[in-house]
Amino acid sequence: MRPGRIAPPPEDPTAARRGIRRLSEVIDRVGPMRERLCSKVGCAREAVSTLTYDYGDQMAAVGPLGQPGDPHAHDLCAIHTDRLSVPKGWVVVRHETLRV
Repeated sequence: MRPGRIAPPPEDPTAARRGIRRLSEVIDRVGPMRERLCSKVGCAREAVSTLTYDYGDQMAAVGPLGQPGDPHAHDLCAIHTDRLSVPKGWVVVRHETLRV
């Protein structure tokens, strides 16, 4: 079989069941991915805030983690949240949450 091609399903249905069982064992060992990761390339730290932009008002907003899956929002870790810089003339609005 050439690289990049998908293997055909096994003829033996028990082989398919064994593959599913092995996959579920790996998932059980690793566990579900509960944390969201920083959007910065090469960063694997847990995200703590979400960044959104308003290009019309030249504003960037940083706040608590937003809804997952928003294509216009970027999750950031604590380090990248602190290091955030925006173009000259832009305003950064930081929405802080109270920690009790």
